[in-house]
Amino acid sequence: MVQLYPEFYNDTFGPIMQPGSSSHMAAPCRMGYLCNSLLGEELAAIRVELDTEGSFTGTFGLMNEDLGMLNGAAGHLPDYPDFFEIKPRLQAAGIPYEFDFCVMKESSHINAVKFILTGKSGKKASLVANSTGGGMVETVWVNGYGFAGKGDTWVLLAYDPSHSRSHEQLLEAVSAGGTCLEDGIAPAQQGEGCAHWFKLEKEPSAELKATLAPCDCMKPVLPVPTTSAKKPQLFDTMVEWRRLAKEQGKSLVDVAIDYEMAASGWTREEVVAYMRDKVQPAMYRRSHASYEEEGLEWQHTPFDQRHEQAWLDSEQDNMVKGPIFKSIKYMEANFPSFKGVLNVPGPMGGGGGLIYGTLSALQDEYGYTDEQLLNALFISAGVGALCYTRSAPTGEVTGCTGEMGCCSAMAAAGVAYLRGGTDEQIENAATFALMAAIGWPCDPIPGGHGMACHVRGLYMASMSVVCAQYALLGMDPVLPFHEELDVADRIGRSLSGDLLCTSRGGHCWAPSAQKCMKAFRDWHEKQ
Repeated sequence: MVQLYPEFYNDTFGPIMQPGSSSHMAAPCRMGYLCNSLLGEELAAIRVELDTEGSFTGTFGLMNEDLGMLNGAAGHLPDYPDFFEIKPRLQAAGIPYEFDFCVMKESSHINAVKFILTGKSGKKASLVANSTGGGMVETVWVNGYGFAGKGDTWVLLAYDPSHSRSHEQLLEAVSAGGTCLEDGIAPAQQGEGCAHWFKLEKEPSAELKATLAPCDCMKPVLPVPTTSAKKPQLFDTMVEWRRLAKEQGKSLVDVAIDYEMAASGWTREEVVAYMRDKVQPAMYRRSHASYEEEGLEWQHTPFDQRHEQAWLDSEQDNMVKGPIFKSIKYMEANFPSFKGVLNVPGPMGGGGGLIYGTLSALQDEYGYTDEQLLNALFISAGVGALCYTRSAPTGEVTGCTGEMGCCSAMAAAGVAYLRGGTDEQIENAATFALMAAIGWPCDPIPGGHGMACHVRGLYMASMSVVCAQYALLGMDPVLPFHEELDVADRIGRSLSGDLLCTSRGGHCWAPSAQKCMKAFRDWHEKQ
C-alpha cells in the first residue's frame, strides 16, 4: 500500500482551473468526471443530489458550483476551455439535468455530492463523494459499493453480486497486467454482494477488463497520479524542513524540491519544469491579466463589482504605498472571473493568484528575477503542503483561517525568502501571518459583491508583507509553524456549521446580507 500525503501539484497548487471555488467548483467537477468515467458510454441524463444541510445549498451558484458539477458529469475537468458554455451545450444535445436538494443519507460530510448519470443504453452510474478542500475529493460510494479513493489512480471495480468470485484469482489476473498499488473488497450498500477493487498504476487493458467483467473503470483526476515510485513524506513540520536543510547543506528551496520528488516520483527537472511552465504562467496571468490584456470576457452577474482599476487609478493619492500597494493591486485582479483566465488554488480558488501577486509586487519593487520568484513559489508550496498535512485548509472545515489564513502564511514565507531571511525567519513569517487569521469564519454573502471574502483578501495580501517584515526584524512568534497550524485547526473545527461556508451565519445573518442573498437566489433560479 502506497501511503498518500499532501504534495505540491495535487494539493497546494492544484487544480489549475476555470474561475470558481476549488472546493465548491473544481472538486464537484472532478466527482462528476469520475462518475462519467464509470458510465463508460455516451451521456443521456444528469441528476445531482445535494444535502439541504450541506454547504452547497447555501452558496449554490455563487462559486460556479452548478457549472462544475455539469462539466464533470459531461466528462470535462475544471480547466475545460468551454466550461462556461456547458448549460447551452447540454440543452443543445438534448441532455436533461436536475439538481435535487434533499437529505443526504450516504455521507454526513458538509461537502457531499451524489451523482446519478444515465447513458444512451439506459445504463446508470452513481457516485457519492466528499469535497475535502483545495479541489481534492474522496469517494464514499461507487455504483452502490463502499469505496474510498481520491482520484489519484486508475481503479477497476469487478462486481460480485453473489460472493462467488475469488479475490486472489482476480488479483493475480490484475497483477499480470501491471502494477497493482492496492486492492480490497467493497461491501454493497444494499444486499449481499460486493465489488473487488484494484488501484492501478496504469490504464487497464481491454483484455484485462474482459477478464474481470462485469466491471467498471474510473480514471485518475489528479495531475500527479500515485505510483509505486512514491516515497515516504520527507517532512511534516518546518522545524524538520529546516533541520534537513542544515544537515544536508541545502537551501530550503532544494529540500522543498526533494519533498516533491519523493511525493511524485518525478525527477528534479520535471518538478521544476511543472512549476515553471504550468503553475507560474497561470498564476502570472491570473494576477496580471486585468492590467495587461484587452478584450477579456468578464463572467459577471448583476451582483459583482470590479475594484482593480479603481485601486490602480488611486496610486498617486493612496495612503498605501510600495510593495503593499502593489500586492493589493495584484490581489484585486484575482476577483473578477474572466473566461479562460485560469485560477491556481493555493489553497482557496484564487489563492495562487493572491500568493503570486504578493511575490510579484516584491519583484516589481526590488527587481527580483523570475528564477528567484520561482524559488519563492517552492517555499510557499512547502508551507502549503504542511497546511494540508496538519489541517484542512478549506472554509467548510476550518473557516477562512484555512483559506485566506493559509494563503497568507504561504505568501509571507515566500516574501521573507525573497528578502533574504534566514530559514527560521521564513518560518516565523508564516507563523505570524496565520496567527493573525485564527478563528475567522467562512461566510460569503451570495449577491454581496464578494464580501466578506474580498476584504479579507485585502487584509491578508498586505499582512503577508507586514508579517514577513516583522519576522525579518527578528521578532519571535513564540510558536513554531506546526503548532500554530494545530491551533488554527482546533479553533476552526470548533466553529458551528453556520460559520463554515454555508452562507447561513456570520455576515450572512445581517438583514442587508439577507436581502442580497434573496435577490441573488431569485436571479440564479431564472438562469
